[in-house]
Formats: sequence, structure tokens, C-alpha cells
Amino acid sequence: MLKNRALLFLLAAVISTAVIGIYLFLVSGDKKAVMATTDKYIQAVMNRDFDAVYDLNAASRKQVAFILKGHGADKEELLKRAYNEQKALFDSAEEAFNSKAAWAEKSTLFQSMSYRILNVTMERDIDNPSAFFRKRVNAIVEVEVEYRKKEDSPVYKGRSIRKAVCLIKLIHSKNITKAVRYIAIDDKWLFKGITVRDADVVYW
Repeated sequence: MLKNRALLFLLAAVISTAVIGIYLFLVSGDKKAVMATTDKYIQAVMNRDFDAVYDLNAASRKQVAFILKGHGADKEELLKRAYNEQKALFDSAEEAFNSKAAWAEKSTLFQSMSYRILNVTMERDIDNPSAFFRKRVNAIVEVEVEYRKKEDSPVYKGRSIRKAVCLIKLIHSKNITKAVRYIAIDDKWLFKGITVRDADVVYW
């Protein structure tokens, strides 16, 4: 009896170790992909390359997924309309930073700035219904940004930022919506949102 119980505990420990090992392996690979996506997205926003931004934005990809999942015959027209609407919002994004505003990243990421990725933290998404093997993980990327000129720096809480740390959230494409269960979708990371960490803000 005791021998069987010991074997069960040993088996459970082996399985647990294997699962943790697999998880850490996947997370390690994901961190590289997250950093690459973050860099690509920042460059796209800095260069105002809307096509690239639209392709890596979670809100845009979710909207596209819902359109593709629909049964209407005018999907191409709907996709074109969605694109044009979002581009108009992107082009008219506010100059003052507001993390809740549409395309808030445009108010923070400028060509005249320099940046470097400091750290990537992978977080289990316990609220997401997708399975473990479908990357039930979100990523938080710490990015240090610095602006060379006051006139080209973003306004945050009424003042111009000289240097700050932005927190960029990414989610996996398989987790943007349940609609992806019914359509083909690229396996990649997507931009979800951006905030400024108040403790690290340096003003002009």
C-alpha cells in the first residue's frame, strides 16, 4: 500500500517536472518571438506604416476574424471598410497620450525617439478559455524610450516626457477571440495595449 502510494507520488512529481519543463521551453521560445514582434511593431508605428501596424494589432485582427467568420457574401467590402475606418482613426489619433484612446501608441512612439527593450515577462492568462498548448500566455514588455527634442516628445499628464518606461502588452493570435476556432489564423503575437510606468517618467 505504502509502496503504491510512493510510486504515485513519484509519478506525479515526474509528470509535474515534465510539464514545467515543457512550459519553460515554450515560454523561452515565445520570449524571442515577443521581442521580435515588439520591435517590429514599434518600428511600424514610428514610421507610420499603417499596413504593418494593422497586421500586428490585436483589435484589428479580432475585427477581421469576426468578419471572416460571418456568412455574408460581402466580406471583401466589410474588410475594406474596417481597414479604412481604422486607418482614419490612426491618422487622427490624439497627440496627448491616453492609454485608453484608440491607437494610443501613435501618441508615444515617434521617429525622433530612441528605445530599447529592457525585459519580457510572460504571464499565464487564467481568464482565457483556450487550452495550454494554444499559448494561454500573455506578454508584458518593458521598453525604455527617450525623446531627443522637447517639441517632438509626447505630452503625458500635461507635461512633455523626456524619458520613460512603457509597458507594452502582447497576446497570442490564437487567443484574440473564440472566432479563431472556426477560421485559419496566423500563429503570431499581437500588440494589445501600451501604458506608461509613472515611477520612471522623466519630464523636460
